[in-house]
Amino acid sequence: MTLDATIQTELGQNSEIPLYRQIEEDLLSQITAGQLSQGEMIPPERELCERYGVSRITVRRAIGELETRGYVRRQQGKGTFVSRSRIRREMGRLISFSEEMKAQGHSPGSRLLNLQHRPADKSVAGLLHIPEGHPIWIVERLRLADDEITSLSISYLNLPVHVYLTPVELNTEISLWSLLEHKGIIISEAETAVRAISADAHYARLLDVEEGDPLLVREGVNYGLSDLSELAPIEAFQVISRADRYQYALHLVHRAYG
Repeated sequence: MTLDATIQTELGQNSEIPLYRQIEEDLLSQITAGQLSQGEMIPPERELCERYGVSRITVRRAIGELETRGYVRRQQGKGTFVSRSRIRREMGRLISFSEEMKAQGHSPGSRLLNLQHRPADKSVAGLLHIPEGHPIWIVERLRLADDEITSLSISYLNLPVHVYLTPVELNTEISLWSLLEHKGIIISEAETAVRAISADAHYARLLDVEEGDPLLVREGVNYGLSDLSELAPIEAFQVISRADRYQYALHLVHRAYG
């Protein structure tokens, strides 16, 4: 449903809210109401300037804010389109990507890019509490939801010497955690943090985004029981996700103490 450029929307010129922010919120309300549907191209800047009675600089800033928030996506030479709704990832739950996608009604997928068994470098060894040069497994995969690439996952695994990983296993079992559980390794605790970056050429190619597009990086360490039945680092990980398709959520509860 396209906007009628002949109908001008009045903005609060004397409002404390900047004009670009008013335009941003007006367009967002149309997106959430379904007036602008997913995958639909929003009107060109010229039409929006006429509709709102503002300069092109103001319109560009409003669209830029919507893009930063993940509601629209620019495609060079084509226009600006309403993004698909983002996948919600609960940070307060220790659950695999595959399990969470299924719980949300998505079909999870995985595409193996790289599997190595080699000595740990200094930084990974420090995270896994092992000596530098200790052999580890490196698993690099693309994660998919409904056959669409959402993230790049890199796992550095300190596994018992008798545990092996094969490409066949990793291409057959979508969930790495399920595969490890079959081998007697259960992830029970985790430490994680999230930060934002811009896509470089490598990430842009793998995740099918433009260079400079916003990405979310979640990294940390997952813990499980070691051979000595003690909690120990099992996996150091890094997950690089498309910000237009992914969001992290955390449920917080306030508790008053007397």
